[in-house]
Amino acid sequence: MNPIHAHEGWFVSHLFYRTNRTVWEALDSSQQTQQRETFQRVVKDFQRAENCQICCYAVWGLKADLGILLISPELQSLNNVEFDLSTALSPGVLEPVDSFVSLSETSEYMSQTQDYDRTLKEKEGLTPDSPEYREKMEAFQKRMQVYINERLYPKIPEHQVVCFYPMNKQRGDKENWYLLEFEKRKQYMAGHAITGRKFQQHVKQLVTGSIALDNWEWGVTLFADDPFYFKKLLYEMRYDEASARFAEFGDFYIGIHLEPGELLTRLRL
Repeated sequence: MNPIHAHEGWFVSHLFYRTNRTVWEALDSSQQTQQRETFQRVVKDFQRAENCQICCYAVWGLKADLGILLISPELQSLNNVEFDLSTALSPGVLEPVDSFVSLSETSEYMSQTQDYDRTLKEKEGLTPDSPEYREKMEAFQKRMQVYINERLYPKIPEHQVVCFYPMNKQRGDKENWYLLEFEKRKQYMAGHAITGRKFQQHVKQLVTGSIALDNWEWGVTLFADDPFYFKKLLYEMRYDEASARFAEFGDFYIGIHLEPGELLTRLRL
């Protein structure tokens, strides 16, 4: 079958499972050992493919037991590994709880060349023919290209804790994000970004788009070494007008990032 590549960005899946230890404990030790090895081999084989990434984590709390984040530039390989992971252990050992599918994307509200051009002209008094203007504009464009690449082609960071949640922008009778003028929406998101930048040393984020792909509009995945920073960041962001007036959130999943063998041990498998 022909490979499926997105016009822009990479494919992203979040999978959540509970474990049924009654089914697991009915297996003999040789079956358990073989299935543990199969699960770990599936993960390693997927990671060997170009730009394919996986993050396994033990979920904190009782919404699920484990979460798996998958990223791939090719949809067929991503879909295949979803089934390989779910069937690596005996039927009934992994019970699906939830899933979320999306695509990596850039933000339509990010700063554009014309925005920075206006800043250089109006706030710094520079003209396009000046060396200082050209130097600053070139540096800005390089920074933005790095930002675009990081959003479209993300790398999963090596942090210890993972937080995932889906979200929408309100479309109610009183508050409707999509009826606002673009410049107003951009203004709100600029304030939102300022809050986010306060935590950039402690929290890395992956925002993916799911409009027409899932029941929510975006998926947000946060990575840190201390869940305190998730709590602090989201608390402060809820006071931004973009969140306070327009944001709707789904279930939050928090987990501890583990290598596949460590994860199975943590799950008592």
